[in-house]
Amino acid sequence: MVVWSNTEIAVFFVVLGMVAFKLWTVWHVSNKARATLEGRLIFIWGIAGMTLFTLAAKTYISYQMGMA
Repeated sequence: MVVWSNTEIAVFFVVLGMVAFKLWTVWHVSNKARATLEGRLIFIWGIAGMTLFTLAAKTYISYQMGMA
């Protein structure tokens, strides 16, 4: 079982806030640049994919460290 400390939980929520801010920033800048929908989605999916990968890696590492 993965047990996250209070600090890890706080960092998790800060990272989620940073990702939300990054998504909003990319969308806002692409609107100002009059980018196409395809161009916007490339960046949005890239950021979302990297975020999901890092969250999965963090969970896996925490799980492995909890087994020791």
